[in-house]
Amino acid sequence: MKTLLQLAFLLWNTHCYAQSLMPPIDIIKIDQSIIESYNEVNFISEDNFVFRPIQHPFAMQMYFSDYSDWLVLEEDLLHWSGSMGIDPRVILTTLATTSGWSPESKATETSIADLKRDIKLVANHLSQLFYYAINHDLSDNQTVMFSIISSLNANTPWSQWQSFYIEWFGEPSSDQSKSESPQPNMQWPWRAGYNWIPNGPHSHTGSGFPLSSIDVSYDWPRWGGQTYSVTAAHDGYVSVFSRCQVRVTQPSGWATNYYHMDGIDIQDGEWVNKNQRIGSYASQKNVALCQGGSSTGPHLHFSVLLNGRFKSLQNLSLGPYRIDVGRYSYDNNCRYTWMIDNRLNNKKCFWSSIDNP
Repeated sequence: MKTLLQLAFLLWNTHCYAQSLMPPIDIIKIDQSIIESYNEVNFISEDNFVFRPIQHPFAMQMYFSDYSDWLVLEEDLLHWSGSMGIDPRVILTTLATTSGWSPESKATETSIADLKRDIKLVANHLSQLFYYAINHDLSDNQTVMFSIISSLNANTPWSQWQSFYIEWFGEPSSDQSKSESPQPNMQWPWRAGYNWIPNGPHSHTGSGFPLSSIDVSYDWPRWGGQTYSVTAAHDGYVSVFSRCQVRVTQPSGWATNYYHMDGIDIQDGEWVNKNQRIGSYASQKNVALCQGGSSTGPHLHFSVLLNGRFKSLQNLSLGPYRIDVGRYSYDNNCRYTWMIDNRLNNKKCFWSSIDNP
């Protein structure tokens, strides 16, 4: 009886951490006749739309060195570009066409605060539109165009968006080649030899698809509780987006994202090895949410990407565990979402302790 009560408390406690990192947006129904017209537009490819920080690095100083007052936005921009998966150049161009921002405008305390808020909103809007379109089987070109044009004001011409982009960043590359290499050997994002508790797969925003992310913690404490080391799930190059978020990218295009971090002890551009410590998950809420967002307790928000896209965890493996994602974000019904331990072909439910051999 005592064991059952402890398990019930753990399930209640961990379910409290199901969250929506960003609120869902209202998305208009896809008009196929309009979508088909996007086939004629080839200005920007998906490779330039999603954020691939190793392949297409971004630094505010590179483009806006003459407007130093705005460089304070860089961490906000990289943070939300990383967590939403949208290239910073696309976010800034969309901001310019929707809010009238220009680097030549006066940077005041109020205007900087407003722009930080808008960066988060625009990144979220573009990301949710993009993955909604993917889920409706649009082509790569149609998906990108739907996301950008649906983010613009009704009276804003597409040509204006293009003009801003070219003025600041030049003509985007037309290279759309993407490797489809198999998943590399990944472990769970904590030290080998320890047991942690993962919750149900969910999208990178907490709603919608693909179910690319998992929240993990050693014992799911409340704020202020003890937290533990996070390690790289695979080898790769580091991208530090903010004080609380990093990404590790393999040359093959596979990558993993680590959010709600603290004490990040790796450097941008550094090569890390699998199982190498990269920091810990944050014990304090203000640290875990260094640029805002949502979290109800200490944990690591861990995501998998391929070629800049958040990648469904369906049939992917972390350590010896192959994942079945279930029906929707945070599905907790073990009849629909589970892990298969490939060592003995045993089924394991989420919300239970698993090893990282």
